[in-house]
Amino acid sequence: MILEIIITVLSIFTCFISYLFVLSLRRINQYENFIIQLQQIVEYATEKMKTVDASGHYKSDDETSFFFEQLKELQILFNEIFETEEEKGNTNANQEKN
Repeated sequence: MILEIIITVLSIFTCFISYLFVLSLRRINQYENFIIQLQQIVEYATEKMKTVDASGHYKSDDETSFFFEQLKELQILFNEIFETEEEKGNTNANQEKN
């Protein structure tokens, strides 16, 4: 009798923990997708700014160079957060060589 109660309580507890785990994984995926979208927006903005400023006049200006530098720093931060597919491939290739 006691064994059945313990098994039932543990089963309910396991189901509850599993449900919480699934919810937390969904939340993590939402945040990851949001950060990836931000990274793509910053990449697009950086490329457009480089295209607009092909001659380098805006980048050398004090007021607009601040914006260029901030975009560059954001891009570096986003690149450090996620590994790209190329980096994974290079890491695997380096490990296979050794």
